[in-house]
Amino acid sequence: MSFFTKAYEEWLQQKMANEKNPRRREFLEKGLTHSTVEFLRSCWYPTVGNLDHLYPEWEVKDVHNAVRYLDLAYIPGGAKGCIEIQDYRSHARDIGVSRFKDLCKKHSMLALDDWTLLTVAYLSVVEEPEFCKQLVLAFIGKFISTPV
Repeated sequence: MSFFTKAYEEWLQQKMANEKNPRRREFLEKGLTHSTVEFLRSCWYPTVGNLDHLYPEWEVKDVHNAVRYLDLAYIPGGAKGCIEIQDYRSHARDIGVSRFKDLCKKHSMLALDDWTLLTVAYLSVVEEPEFCKQLVLAFIGKFISTPV
């Protein structure tokens, strides 16, 4: 068993054990999407070395009180980071007009609610993991850097 697999399984079990929201618990019990797990395995974990401060399938409410789920929320010390892994089939090629508009609204509302967004194409995770590792470092840097 790899270091990542062990860390991932322990992390997911801990998230399920601590989850009180039945909807999120159901999402977690089904398991994360392949694209999210691959991002964690090939980009996040090799760069950061842990899964601390990450919350899968994080639930937020938008201005219309609609529930939205984030692939991963990164919340160190109360900061708000959102990581979305975009699969080409479900987010580009086969997407309908209403779904496209809804995704745009989701990202806009998160930005207006002070979430820092990191949107990563699944194809980049697979084909350009080194670039994605640089994105991870820059993303984390936004939360740990101090003003000059």
